[in-house]
This record gives sequence, C-alpha cells and structure tokens, in this order.
Amino acid sequence: MASLCTKALEAGIEVEYVQELVQKLNIIPEKPPLHLENWPWPLKMFTLGRFELLKDCQPIRFSRKTQQKPLAMLKVLIALGGKEVREDQITDALWPEADGDMAHQSFETTLHRLRHLLGQEKAIQLKEGRLTLDERFCWVDVWAFEHLLGEAEVRWKKGQMDRGIQLIEKAIALYHGAFLAREMEEPWTMSTSERLRTKFLQMVGKLGDYRQQAGQWDKALECYQKGLEVDDLAEEFCQGLMTCYQRLDRKAEALTFYHRYQKRLSTVLGLEPSAKTLAIYKTLSGNAKVKSQNDTLLNIFIVLVP
Repeated sequence: MASLCTKALEAGIEVEYVQELVQKLNIIPEKPPLHLENWPWPLKMFTLGRFELLKDCQPIRFSRKTQQKPLAMLKVLIALGGKEVREDQITDALWPEADGDMAHQSFETTLHRLRHLLGQEKAIQLKEGRLTLDERFCWVDVWAFEHLLGEAEVRWKKGQMDRGIQLIEKAIALYHGAFLAREMEEPWTMSTSERLRTKFLQMVGKLGDYRQQAGQWDKALECYQKGLEVDDLAEEFCQGLMTCYQRLDRKAEALTFYHRYQKRLSTVLGLEPSAKTLAIYKTLSGNAKVKSQNDTLLNIFIVLVP
C-alpha cells in the first residue's frame, strides 16, 4: 500500500484522496519518500530561504510568547544533520557558558518543550545521548534537496539524462535561499549553509551547460539567472548568460548586464572580468557596432533613393 501511494503521488494521481488514505490508515513507508513533498508528512520543516513548520500540512502558529529555545534546538539539530546528534554538540551551541549539569538540565527541559510544541512525541528520538529526527514522521527540505541531487548524480552517470534533469530541477525548485538565513552568522549553521549553497551552484551550472550544448538557449538562460540570484559574482554564470543572450539575439541586454556585472565585480572584489568574459563582451559590442553602422547606411539609402 505504501508503494502504491508513493507511485500515485509521484504521478499526481488523485493526490488529495491518496493523502487522506495515508493519514487515515497511518501508512508509514519502510523507506521514506523524501523526494515527495506532497506526501502527507506529520511534520514538514522548511529551512531554505525561510524557517517554517507544518503539522499535518498546516502551518504551526506560534503565539507571541513562544519560547525561542525549543525552536533554536530544532534548528541546531537540523543544521548538524538531524541524525544521532550528540547532546554536547547541541548544548555547546545553545548554552556555551553553562557547566555540565546545568547544560544537561537545560537540554532535557528544552527537548520536552520542543516535543510538546511539535505535538509529535515520536518525531524526535533520544537514544544514548543522541538526538535524531525520525524521517518516518518528518520531512526536511534540506534532506529532500540533497537526496534529489544524489539521485540525479546517479542517473546522470548512468546516461539517464532526462530523469537526471528532472531530479535536478526538482532540487533547484526547493532552494529558495540560504539555509536558516537569519542564523547565517551562527557557527553551527556555516558549514551546512556553505555546503548546500555550493551544491546548488554546481548543479545549476551543470544543467545550464547541458542546456547550452543542446541549443536550449532559453532554458540555459533561466539556469544562469537562478545561479546569479544566489551568487551574483559567479563569472561562469555571467559568461553563460551573455552567450545565451547573444544566441537569442538579445545583445543589448547582454551588454547592459556586462556593464552592471563589471561595476559590481570592481566594487566588491576590486577585480576586472577575465579575458574570456572580456572576449565575449568584445564580440557582442563589435556586432552591435556593425549593426548600428548598417542601420545608419540603410537610413541614408532610404533618404537618397526615391
């Protein structure tokens, strides 16, 4: 039954009915379908670009008096992988000044409050001093993002390009921004945030290059634009975007973008564009100059010839 429901939701067949069926029969798949955001997970956690919790597909509303430590514990747990995270790792992040006994007491109290807040006792398992988010009950966008990219890599290596591209596009759609953006300066978020950002940029570049080689200039352009939204100084995306504009006969936009990029690169890093980027620009500006000269000659011809 779990397998049938998974396939139905993958194909978009009777989605609402299947979701109700899963909830009514309390169907728990042996291998959690992390790639399915539309599986009716008891808890869903969004951390990319925003922090939001959903319980039974509905946002959990917090009162003004919501105590922040339970939510901070959940964020730390996700940032550290969500599986078998040691108690001392969490206490060091949340109570760095507390001694052993005080830290342990704070840990137990906060964990109790977090479980109460989520309303799912089984969602967070504590075993031998290690905390785990149970993936049978929890869906985390970070887990889905990395799972999809991992599957895409496997399909890509096997030459199953169409399926690999579908998986990459699903992963890219999940990346709405930096991991736990409001906590970006916290030491416990930095490693995870940078890892996810790097994976996103690599896959966007890979997909954009593939689209270019296939002559799919509109789709390639879209990829590079998404990459530049995350890293506006990535020169390989700048080059790809300018090339796509050129192929689409949108040279004016390419030139405007180049000047904006050059100014940004100089202001932020004190650098000038590479020789390759400059060569693309010169090709574009040269073509634009020739076109302008041709237009001028045509206008003169129209005036002189009755």
